[in-house]
Amino acid sequence: MIREAFAGKTVLITGTTGYLGKSLVEKLLRSLPEVGRINVAIRASARRPARERLEREVLSSPCFKTLKSEIGEEAFQKLAAEKLHVVEIDLGRDGLGLSDEGRAELKASDIVIASAAAVEFDNPADLSAQTNLLGAARLVETLRATGGRPHLVHVSTAYVGGMLRGLVKETLPLDPGLNWRHEAEVLAGLRPVVEEESRRPEVLNKLRREARSRVGTAGVPTMARTVERLRDRWVKDRLVERGRAHARAMGFSDIYGFTKAMAEYAVVELHGEIPLSIARPAIVESAAKEPFPGWLEGFRMAEPIILAYGRGVLQDFSGLPDGLLDIIPLDYVVNAVLAIAASPPPAGEHRVYQVASGTRNPLRVRRIYDEAREFFGRHPLRDRYGQAIGSPTWTFPTRGELMARVKLGVRAVEAVQWLVERAPVGAAVSRLSDDLNEERLERGLNLLELYGIYTSVDAVFDTRNTYALWQQTPAAEQKVFPFDPALFDWTRYFQDVHMPTVVRMARADTGPRKGAGPSGSTAPKTEGNSVLNALRRRAGREDVLAVFDVDGTLVETNVVEYYFWMRLKAQPLTDWPGFLAGVARSAPRWLYLERRSRAEFQRSFYRAYDGLDPDEMRRLGREALNEVTLRRIYPEGMRRIREHKRAGHRVLLLTGALDLVVEPLAELLEVEVDSAHLLVRDGRLTGDLEKPPPAGEARGFLLEEYALANGVDLAESFAYADSLSDLPMLEMVGTPVAVNPDPRLSQLAGQRGWRIERWQMAPGNWHLPMPDPRSAEYRQYSGSR
Repeated sequence: MIREAFAGKTVLITGTTGYLGKSLVEKLLRSLPEVGRINVAIRASARRPARERLEREVLSSPCFKTLKSEIGEEAFQKLAAEKLHVVEIDLGRDGLGLSDEGRAELKASDIVIASAAAVEFDNPADLSAQTNLLGAARLVETLRATGGRPHLVHVSTAYVGGMLRGLVKETLPLDPGLNWRHEAEVLAGLRPVVEEESRRPEVLNKLRREARSRVGTAGVPTMARTVERLRDRWVKDRLVERGRAHARAMGFSDIYGFTKAMAEYAVVELHGEIPLSIARPAIVESAAKEPFPGWLEGFRMAEPIILAYGRGVLQDFSGLPDGLLDIIPLDYVVNAVLAIAASPPPAGEHRVYQVASGTRNPLRVRRIYDEAREFFGRHPLRDRYGQAIGSPTWTFPTRGELMARVKLGVRAVEAVQWLVERAPVGAAVSRLSDDLNEERLERGLNLLELYGIYTSVDAVFDTRNTYALWQQTPAAEQKVFPFDPALFDWTRYFQDVHMPTVVRMARADTGPRKGAGPSGSTAPKTEGNSVLNALRRRAGREDVLAVFDVDGTLVETNVVEYYFWMRLKAQPLTDWPGFLAGVARSAPRWLYLERRSRAEFQRSFYRAYDGLDPDEMRRLGREALNEVTLRRIYPEGMRRIREHKRAGHRVLLLTGALDLVVEPLAELLEVEVDSAHLLVRDGRLTGDLEKPPPAGEARGFLLEEYALANGVDLAESFAYADSLSDLPMLEMVGTPVAVNPDPRLSQLAGQRGWRIERWQMAPGNWHLPMPDPRSAEYRQYSGSR
């Protein structure tokens, strides 16, 4: 039946860069050599022509590894060149943007499988409308305009019926009284409206305040870029929110199901004499057997929930434990679609086939929970210390109860986070911020919002048409194209195929770490880390730079502590109380300015040097090398500098600290330095800087100038810093490293996947640097005053 239907035929497939589309192409090449020609519909992107996208995004996929291993790479390339032909199609344009040759190819097609879709449940409303609804309508209209009469297989979803109870039949969705054209026009036209809303003064002011809270100390250009990113995010969130609200008001779980339902009405209305079959898969998950067990591309629905359960992110989940969660392996969907394509209805008619497991091999929500608990009980995931994560016990509360509980937790953590981020910066504060788990709570809330509805569906998808098609399939073809869900076992599928795939794709750690067990320290080991590996790979390259911030990155100190030590050393003990009182009065203002802008803080603070003797301060700065800097330096930082120098890299200290205290360290390390310099007038320091302090965006500009002057390849270079104000510098290099980061940099580094390292002082040097008034040297020096 299937082989005969495809023999010598021309097949056109849309959505071939997607999970289902490329899997259909693979199955046709591997199991249906009789097929005449496979037209691969691909839209050229701004960066790549359609043919290149076929090579990069389809044929290079792991999906084809079984076929390549069976016939060899050379034979595979020959087969692909013989069978596959690119047709440039843009479903977002009227007439599909086809050339004359493309229209001829479309007209000559005997079977058209429309699998293109925006399948995410939280896609913006306009994107879902353009792809799922208008794209489907444009394809049918263009097919009719060419005069072709292929069998059209429209791939939809079993959830087009909305939140129904009981048996969902293989018929058109219940009509909610909507006009699909009007719905498409409204949803597709939302973006300009929301874009305009995003530029209202009250919205922009709110986003600007949020940007200042996140990256204000990083400088004006960084903050401007952040405002624009936040505005783009605001637009997307509003489009997602509007689509979700609109869909749920109409009785649907999400915008995906709603636009797919409207698309079914569109294609049924428009198909005319074209034979039309609608294939409705349920929740498509990893392949049970073909092209290889566990073939999966991207995380779909069950994977995020399974992984969050194994990681302890979801301590509970809502749903009906005895309800059905209709999951179907990918290869069963592929085989069913091909069987449907081989059985066209009479011209002008349509048929609906639901590809689901609920009637033939029902899977209940509690069964998935039990399978996950068993799997992670035998293969527990590990936390960052190598400790096994225990499996949570789910009680299946109602969705409303659980959402209220999680939202309360998110608000509580946000409040604590707000306090932590405004506390004086330091490694301990940053570690506390890292441990607050706000991101974990928000991830759990997002999973509940997206997928909680699906675990509460109290419906069964009727599959009588699909099962009748199975019974008509010859026994020999049933072995090659299995699509009856009764053929596989859920326990074997989850324990041996799907859950191992989820863990492997997430690169989660399931085995105990080698070496000594966890010590309780939060400091990651530097041996063998990704930074050292990158450093050693670039050994011998003189165009590689390692740029280090100093205060807080190489040394556990700051500009205030250097000033504190030098000024105390330079005055009698009797003057200390007055000096300390003055520092205490200024401290709140300094903290405020440091929080607002590192450059503002430095300009203001350095005015305290007004009137001091530059020669005397330079001598005190050299004394501070031994008394302050080397006592509070991080040994890991010294070792890292030596590693870079051994690798032949340039090393630059780029800091807003004064040359008085930094140049002695640079001379000791034999590295370059760029620091702040105070102006001198009439033999006295003025407290004014010679040039803007190297903070925020100024640090980025200085680094760029240095790279141009010295032939440095910044894409291959390294930067080490501890503060969000160093963000412009970190963003310019290929390997940014956050060392003892402040809370906001720690959060951002985690989001961007940057390396975070915790360096520590040698034991016993934790106390604030202060000269010892009991020393003979101090008494001799201060007594002369």
